[in-house]
Amino acid sequence: MERVYVLPASVFPLAQESIIRLEPALLGQIEREGFFLERALAEEDPAHRQIIPYALVCYRGRYLLMRRTKGGGEARLHHRYTLGVGGHINPVDHSPGANPLLEGLRRELLEEVGVLRYTAQPVGLIVLSDSPVSRVHAGVVFRVEAQEEPAVRETGKLEGRLACLAEIQAVREGLEDWSRLLLAWLEREEAL
Repeated sequence: MERVYVLPASVFPLAQESIIRLEPALLGQIEREGFFLERALAEEDPAHRQIIPYALVCYRGRYLLMRRTKGGGEARLHHRYTLGVGGHINPVDHSPGANPLLEGLRRELLEEVGVLRYTAQPVGLIVLSDSPVSRVHAGVVFRVEAQEEPAVRETGKLEGRLACLAEIQAVREGLEDWSRLLLAWLEREEAL
């Protein structure tokens, strides 16, 4: 039975249709106070939110843009685009002295896109409540500067390429919800 890292939903800010500023105190709580629940229970328990490290991967001024194929398990996501590399934090990511959020991010980057060398900066939080799935998840958004070119490893489920901002904007309507929020954040950042 898979176990996933959670925190009480009450510690998170109210849901917003944008990336929320990540307060240092909340980041500390996520890193230190989370605990593990069986995933089947966590998926049905709105009293807790599952923590998902969610990385925008950058390499040489371009961004990793992926598209889910029919080989993926979730039919509602087939052919949708994503900018985020991420997933659940599992007990393997939690050891004495280790930061489970950063360890989960490290594992996901390696497993999904083969990135081992990088710098990561937490930039925000995704908290939505528009569906049963969104009510039980929270994304900690990282901007990851890869030192090696990312490449999708699960090619039966995903295809990916590096894209400039304009190329991402061209597929805006096909982006998953979290990725649409990430694109809006990226557009604001690029305008500064």
